[in-house]
Amino acid sequence: MNKEINTRHVLIVIAILLIAAAVAVLIIKTAPKPQRASEEKVARLVETIALERSSEGPQWMGGGEVSAAQRVTLSPQVSGRIEYVDADAVPGTRLQKGQLLARIEPQEYQLQVQQSKAAVIQAQATLDLEKGQASIAKQEYQLAVSQMNNTQAIDNALVLRKPQVAAAEAGLKTARAKLELMELNLKRTQIKMPFNGQIIARSTSIGSQVSPNTMLFDVVATDEFWVQVKVSQQFLPLLDTTQPVIIKQGPYQREATVLQTLVDVDAKDRQAKILISVKNPLARNSAADDVTSLGTLDRILDRVLLGSYVECILFAKPIENTFVIENRYIKEGGFIWVVNDNKLYKRQLEMVYQGRFKSWATDGIVEGDELLISNLGVVTEGTPVRLATSQAPLNAKAK
Repeated sequence: MNKEINTRHVLIVIAILLIAAAVAVLIIKTAPKPQRASEEKVARLVETIALERSSEGPQWMGGGEVSAAQRVTLSPQVSGRIEYVDADAVPGTRLQKGQLLARIEPQEYQLQVQQSKAAVIQAQATLDLEKGQASIAKQEYQLAVSQMNNTQAIDNALVLRKPQVAAAEAGLKTARAKLELMELNLKRTQIKMPFNGQIIARSTSIGSQVSPNTMLFDVVATDEFWVQVKVSQQFLPLLDTTQPVIIKQGPYQREATVLQTLVDVDAKDRQAKILISVKNPLARNSAADDVTSLGTLDRILDRVLLGSYVECILFAKPIENTFVIENRYIKEGGFIWVVNDNKLYKRQLEMVYQGRFKSWATDGIVEGDELLISNLGVVTEGTPVRLATSQAPLNAKAK
């Protein structure tokens, strides 16, 4: 009895499982199958800049330290005691060429001049006496010759006292030369300004005993200062020496000129060196009068002072018929991304000059190309894009 009941239960369970399996299979077969939707490609919105040829010239921005065009240490050429120092002969005072700075006691040199003058007078008198004796000897010689036979030989040079006259003339020249030297030494007792400029340092005072090895004044010319700027050797052939150089120092600027291109390069970076001349460096910059928001102390800073660092902008000759592109848009390898007919393309540029911020390309651009300025990350050629409103060309200002 129990066995029949267990068999019935097993059959019921099996039947239930079979029914459940059949229902599951039916559900799976009749369930709707998901379909893959077609992926629609959306063109990305990008910004571009028009590419046009121009004749813009490169610029070079550099800097250098201001140095003196003329700076000398004044030392006396004669010895003695300083008896006078000009009240204006102090560091910082602007002085004119030839202005007296100091004077050495001149009495000793005045006496030497007087002695030399006396020696000249004496030498002149000796020469006059010899010439007189020579004139008398000449007359006696002519009388003697008329009384002698032609066969008799006479050394007429000695008779006419020519050696004595020559010796007297040499003595006069020596005396005059010594007089000129003594007069020169007398002038050298006065220490004068050799050019228009300022005194940097003074190391003498009244009563100082000086000699030719004593340093009295350190002076600098203020009509012109120099600035040495390093430029790329690639930029050097393009440099336009006829254009002024812009010297900048803070909010102020002034014009300078290219003086020379030096023949050597910098030992560290192998760049060429340009010597720039700044005329009247201590004169006030007229542009400072337009700045009304700055105080008086700030206005004085427009002067170019020795030892200060200034920025310099040098201009090159125009590079005709080129594309001027900012370096931030040029990829490594010298190519750019452009948009043409709403698609991206890679263009390899042919460079003629590469500056710090811009590059000049002669070829590589196709008609209709616009420079891509949007950062799209990794892209491939032919990628479709949508253009935003194109910006003005990079060289629009130059045109």
